[in-house]
Amino acid sequence: MNGFVEDHASTLALLAVGVLLVAILLVRVVLRGRRLPPMVAYIGLGLLLGYLLDHAAGDEVRTVLPGLRLLAEAGLVMLLFKAGLEADLKDLRAQLPNALDIWFWNVVVSALAGYAAARWWLNLDALSSLFVGVALTATSVGVSVGLWQQAGRLDSHEGSLLLDVAELDDLSTIVLMAVLVSMAPLLAAGQSLIQPEAGVVLLQVLGTLAGFLVLAGVFSVWLEPRLTAFFERHETDHEPVIFVVAIGFLIAALAELAGLSLAIGAFLAGLAFSRDNRVARERPVIQGLYDFFTPFFFVGLGLMVELDAFSGVWWPAVLLLLAAVAGKLVGVGLPAWSRLGGAGALLLAVSMVPRSEIAMVVMQRGLQVGVDERAFAIMVVVSAGTVLFGALVVPALLGRPLQSD
Repeated sequence: MNGFVEDHASTLALLAVGVLLVAILLVRVVLRGRRLPPMVAYIGLGLLLGYLLDHAAGDEVRTVLPGLRLLAEAGLVMLLFKAGLEADLKDLRAQLPNALDIWFWNVVVSALAGYAAARWWLNLDALSSLFVGVALTATSVGVSVGLWQQAGRLDSHEGSLLLDVAELDDLSTIVLMAVLVSMAPLLAAGQSLIQPEAGVVLLQVLGTLAGFLVLAGVFSVWLEPRLTAFFERHETDHEPVIFVVAIGFLIAALAELAGLSLAIGAFLAGLAFSRDNRVARERPVIQGLYDFFTPFFFVGLGLMVELDAFSGVWWPAVLLLLAAVAGKLVGVGLPAWSRLGGAGALLLAVSMVPRSEIAMVVMQRGLQVGVDERAFAIMVVVSAGTVLFGALVVPALLGRPLQSD
């Protein structure tokens, strides 16, 4: 048996990928138009596969795992690359004065509410609580944007503000994640962050991040237009797309090697291409690659966690869900009140409650540096709960006038 598995390891890995792709397609068909985010089902597939590998298969069958982990990393890169690609930095700079105060209090209040609930309500350790707090600063507005579009309000002043604050959330969450990952060894060792060593680590990661930002800017302004034009002139069959994706993987890998993360590098790569309208023409093909690879990231998350970690997480998840919702209602609603009125501020705040992809990226990095598996399991339930909350409440609020009387 061992000899057979060794001789056919790559074939077994392809078999596992084929089975997972069929399962992913079935999830999409079943959940299309429903309120449950597919992300949860993909993580469930990973949990089930991990359980089967642990209990129903021999150790030799685990040869499929390296291939699946590679696909999971590729899914992470495509997820963050697309997030950066869709960021409109020119519009964001114009709207920054309008969105800055809402973004600031949103991040501060959401992080504090998440950390406090995880640390003192759920009794999680400090490292896990910090990752939970950072994860809850994120915003996943995919569900809300669709509902705003259906109501014809996405092009309004309030809709533009929603998109601008959400983009700022993504940027700040990714930067906070990079800083927290760099601090994780000190926290895991029980050391205080108020000491010279922590300051040195912080300066190193911020310096590395600043260096990558400069390099990404230089690439975006000087190299990217020329290289993209070159591949467009010699295009026979999607060469520009291959170039764009190749650069995304290169920058992501270099960022990981430099001590940041694949997530940071992929996001910066997406930002570098976001200003080129020619790349926008290739987005349907990039979307296809995103749809192929990204589910494997969530499957990989499930493979990282034991199924037993989900035992008894429902009540703690309800408590953390309350903190997650309250963080957005207070952090977004109060600073937006004077500008949008009560009804508009409430709609904006509820529209920013959902957390999914970016929050799970933060928790994945947390698992890699020592976050409790129970914290991850709780966050999966909370993420699904926030998406369901937004999907149920936003339509009701969109039926009301945005300005209060």
